[in-house]
Amino acid sequence: MYKLWAKKIKYNKIISSIVVKNKENISLEQKRDKCLKEICQKLDISVPIWLKKHELEFSQFKYVIFTTQDFIDEIDFDKLEIELIDDGTNKI
Repeated sequence: MYKLWAKKIKYNKIISSIVVKNKENISLEQKRDKCLKEICQKLDISVPIWLKKHELEFSQFKYVIFTTQDFIDEIDFDKLEIELIDDGTNKI
């Protein structure tokens, strides 16, 4: 099962967090995109712009940070951190 953990951070403190899951039989990129949209919908924020640097960070570290420059709308927090908890592949 694919799981992402999202944290809204303001003044270096977590102000809200959420874990979303996806069990669909689709590619990892599609799962990531669907989970990101679900996170934003549940946190009532706009979807951030996914740039090449975000892709590189996420693929290398399974972690990405979105700052105010990555959102089109104004946000009431300093950054949004997304971390991959489980990519759904069995590593036994």
